[in-house]
Amino acid sequence: MPGTPVDFSHGDVNATAFEPAPGSLEAFVQGVHRGGGQAYTEYRGDASIREKLALNLADFSGKSVSAAEELIITPGTQSALFLAIASTVTAGDKVAIVQPDYFANRKLVEFMGAEMIPVKLDYLNGSANAGLDLNELESAFKKDAKVFLFSNPNNPTGAVYSRSEIGQIAQLADRFGATIIVDQLYSRLLYEGQSYVHLRSTLADEANVVTIMGPSKTESLSGYRLGVAFGSARIVQRMEKLQAIVSLRAPGYCQAVMRTWFSEPAGWLADRINKHQAIRDELLAVFRGIEGVAVRTPQAGS
Repeated sequence: MPGTPVDFSHGDVNATAFEPAPGSLEAFVQGVHRGGGQAYTEYRGDASIREKLALNLADFSGKSVSAAEELIITPGTQSALFLAIASTVTAGDKVAIVQPDYFANRKLVEFMGAEMIPVKLDYLNGSANAGLDLNELESAFKKDAKVFLFSNPNNPTGAVYSRSEIGQIAQLADRFGATIIVDQLYSRLLYEGQSYVHLRSTLADEANVVTIMGPSKTESLSGYRLGVAFGSARIVQRMEKLQAIVSLRAPGYCQAVMRTWFSEPAGWLADRINKHQAIRDELLAVFRGIEGVAVRTPQAGS
């Protein structure tokens, strides 16, 4: 109806959701049948599942992952974000965040009592790049920002950071000794012809970097509340200690569903991406027909 407001603050999963990844329900049922051994896993998550995930994530991101020391399964990626920020940020700290970016980033930093230093993402003028203002990021570090928090692909714009941008982010963080938390939730959902550079693959030392991912979007497994964080052993250890207090662990039976992640049938992921891309292209055609509306073609994301 004309004049009816539209709420863009959350995804309307009922209208556009796809079927969950194949085998997910069966894996959950197997976890239930396993019983207590699956329900009461280690705080970091079931050891055998972490071993499988570590291999998959290492292959995906281009750098090895220690299942024992560098990986934790969390109750969704939102929880992973909270744990990572709470493990690295305290009241009075300064945190560099991208504008625009995932709305909860700001809320989490504010909750910790930290000061935000915005870094502009000029996504409409980005072509080969996402459009991050690297001068502003350097300035934020000079102002003593100890953490840089961002999503790649960017949520909500769908812009993907170029190899050059990722390399310069890594160099700046290394130079200033800053911690980086990178949310890569949509990094499997890349549209046709789009390349991607994992931040962790550009670093010689990952002591100050945490990568966050999960199967909630591309794989439509959001109801199982599953996410992962991997990278710095020191930060992951702090995250585990906090998770043990807050939620004990990711839901035990649901953790079994992680066995299906990165193990979908041949061709399934490409088909899922094509379906998302068709929706993207349909929406682009609508917005490009509106006078005065500037549009960037999202390179990734749902």
